[in-house]
Amino acid sequence: MKQKQLEILLHDFELLSKTALLQLQIVTKVLTDNANAALYEDAESNEIIIDRLEIKIREEVVFTVFKFTPKASDLRKIITYQDITTNLERVGDMLLNVIYFLRETDLSSSDFVPIKKLLQDMLQYVSEMLRKAIISFSNEDSYTAYQVIEEDDKVDALFHRSGILLQDIYASKELTKKEIIQIINVNSIAHNLERVGDSATNIAESTVYLTEGKDIRHGNKE
Repeated sequence: MKQKQLEILLHDFELLSKTALLQLQIVTKVLTDNANAALYEDAESNEIIIDRLEIKIREEVVFTVFKFTPKASDLRKIITYQDITTNLERVGDMLLNVIYFLRETDLSSSDFVPIKKLLQDMLQYVSEMLRKAIISFSNEDSYTAYQVIEEDDKVDALFHRSGILLQDIYASKELTKKEIIQIINVNSIAHNLERVGDSATNIAESTVYLTEGKDIRHGNKE
């Protein structure tokens, strides 16, 4: 019975992971073409699935702990499911934020060209980080988890670069209302992508906890 319950958790986690990765694919498409209304419908449907799975997994975790009082490695794995599920739900929220901000951003603006390239780079990094973080947990692979953690610095650097780019483009201009909205939207997109990278890092750190029994969050390397 305990094994069956763990299989249920694994199945729900795999579905949650796939849905989060699908949401990333939608972000990529919206960044290229933000006029496709069907993409926003798909994104909202995915968000509903993510939210429902997060609730279901949380309830399954509570039931498993209450029913079977798992010990040692089983308990670590169940706790890790909860931590990772929480982070994937946050990823879903942040990706939906990005999608909505992109919808309101003028992608055809000439000012947007260098920023768009930077956002594409950020999206590519966080997509790979999230994919590898999920794989690291599924395979209980701490080596891949540490790779994800190291990649976070690159995403942080791109986020800071986005702020510098905005300054370079707009600092000497008398801004219109549209340009102010553009700046806010771009900054919000970059900020949410940076937070997706943080959540991928959190998932990788949870994998290290699962595989090595070490809590390395908040820079704790002991």
